[in-house]
Amino acid sequence: MKSVAVIGQGLWGKKIVNSLQNHFNDYEVEGLSSRNFLCNPPEKVYDVLWVAVQPSNQLKIVEIALSNSRRIILEKPIGATLKDFSQIEKILMSADTIFELSRPWCFSNIWISAKEKIKSWDLHDSLVTFKRSGPLAHQYIPSIEDWLPHDVYLASDLFPSFENDFSIDFCSKTSNKIHLSMNSQAGAILNFSFTESTTKESIIEIRSASGRLLVNLIQKKLEFDGQKCDIIIPNSYDEISRNFNAVLHSDNKRIIQLVHTQKWIKSLIDQTV
Repeated sequence: MKSVAVIGQGLWGKKIVNSLQNHFNDYEVEGLSSRNFLCNPPEKVYDVLWVAVQPSNQLKIVEIALSNSRRIILEKPIGATLKDFSQIEKILMSADTIFELSRPWCFSNIWISAKEKIKSWDLHDSLVTFKRSGPLAHQYIPSIEDWLPHDVYLASDLFPSFENDFSIDFCSKTSNKIHLSMNSQAGAILNFSFTESTTKESIIEIRSASGRLLVNLIQKKLEFDGQKCDIIIPNSYDEISRNFNAVLHSDNKRIIQLVHTQKWIKSLIDQTV
């Protein structure tokens, strides 16, 4: 029997535990509180540790977890400060432990369906817009830093060379809104728009010579050129368990660069007035 521990007993940590217990009978799954893990680190070595804690505790827990697991999954956001990012980058580069980033939206029914629809599209000259809005969800982190990793992961899923090919063209920020524009040498443009508001929305629009695809992650709707598309349900897993299953069969070649990209974007946002 293999073992996995989820560190963090908030709402999301509990969802992860429930999902894994429902879908992975060959894993012994347990939830651990971050406080107990920090004060009394377990002697047990786990096959997988999933770190789902507040950003301020993530670095300390990762440092301890290196001797408690062969594989570590990091929940977004990565770290609380740019200094945390730098320390986590160093750990990723030097540790023998395999790291992965939790990316559940990349394994949702709606996103799998969207990727199936555009699998033959040429996205080199495409325009992709990520539009997200909603109320402040956590007091310990700004909404922008909470939301941005989701869409960075989705953009990376669309463009496998995203971390190396795209550069920031424009960034503007107000008290409740930010707009970020990125482009690639091949001509693709990514626009990210995040707004704190009472309306909850998460929409991705992909425009290319092949057509226009609209993905509504909240309402679970998919439209091609204005016409509704069917949603694929590939198996009985939910997005959390699909995420976990993918992590078990992956390596960490892109993880360092993805973390570096997030740090780079956070640095730009912090400097933008």
